[in-house]
Amino acid sequence: MTKKKAMDKIFFRFYDIPRENYLLALYGAEWKRKYGSEGESLHFHNHLEVGYCYEGEGVIRLENGELPYFPQILTLIPKNCPHAIQGEEGGLDYWEFLFVDMERFLLDLYPGRNRLVEEICRRINRGARLLTYEKNPVLGDLVQEILREMKGKGEFYQESVKGYLLAFLMEIARLDGEAADSLVSDKRLPVVGKNLWKEEIRQVEAALRYVEEHYREPLHAGDLAAVCGLSETHFRRLFQKNMQMTPMEYVNKVRIREACRLMLDTNASLEEIAVKTGFVSMSTFNRNFGRFLSTSPHAWRKSRGKGQKILF
Repeated sequence: MTKKKAMDKIFFRFYDIPRENYLLALYGAEWKRKYGSEGESLHFHNHLEVGYCYEGEGVIRLENGELPYFPQILTLIPKNCPHAIQGEEGGLDYWEFLFVDMERFLLDLYPGRNRLVEEICRRINRGARLLTYEKNPVLGDLVQEILREMKGKGEFYQESVKGYLLAFLMEIARLDGEAADSLVSDKRLPVVGKNLWKEEIRQVEAALRYVEEHYREPLHAGDLAAVCGLSETHFRRLFQKNMQMTPMEYVNKVRIREACRLMLDTNASLEEIAVKTGFVSMSTFNRNFGRFLSTSPHAWRKSRGKGQKILF
């Protein structure tokens, strides 16, 4: 296959996990598609990504190399780890994905045991890896059970998912504990570098978390820079370079995402929603809504049904 050269820019993709859940499952016919294109940039996510390949072959592109994939491959991509799926030319691949809010899940499960949670997260977040089902049937089966529960949504499915998710994370953490020098378990696959995060991304990560918790409040770039312990000028430069948007554009993006959630799940007026999501006026709300979704809040609410996923 022809290898594609990554562009310099690395893009951020936000995946929204409802507060009552700890993971988001992406599955179904829409995920059987052509992955990757000429010159496509790497991207990173705000959560741990777990992927399962059913059909197709290609490579997972990373900052420092490539890893081959094929059917029955399980991928684990830590949050903030730049990557891209590049399928073979002319082919269709079939993947399904889980995005996991690992830290929140473990902190809620083990309140007051921060050191335990930090150690588990450290092991799981050591780097990107690809695992074959042949060598890791327990992990493969756990992912399939989680997907089965999320698709079926039967009685007590959320409780069942939590059990499978805990078992999955413990298996990954134990895998690293037993094979601390190896980040892949199949000899056909090359070893990946232990730290795939860009240091610059790590420097602004505290601001991303802060915005998630305080988007309803008045926020300024200087506030976010202070959270990261950086000068405002340096913070703005790092944020723009790595997020491909200014700090305040990101704040408004989070606010619009929350506004969409309220429009789908409540009967609150648009004026109430604008206030609840931190906008100082309806004109500011309307302008930012149009920028991110190319329509008005009224038109968007009228055309969308309840239960839609908000993935921007």
